[in-house]
Amino acid sequence: MRWLGRLVVVGVFLFFAGGVFVQGKIVVGQDAPDFELPVLTLSTDADGSPIGKISDEKIKLSSFRGKKPVCIIMSSYT
Repeated sequence: MRWLGRLVVVGVFLFFAGGVFVQGKIVVGQDAPDFELPVLTLSTDADGSPIGKISDEKIKLSSFRGKKPVCIIMSSYT
């Protein structure tokens, strides 16, 4: 479950930083620029509703190098 929070934080960053890729500063085959973001920890409150909290721990994009990629599609198929 902890990796899911990290993945969400990275996905949000890439969504907002998409302009860098559009401007042509990164070419096909080039490594993505390394960056560091706080980790989002997920828990539940007394009612069982999910709560996301930003922790002091940091995660770097380069820490995912060599691991299998994951793609999350956040839209409807209908």
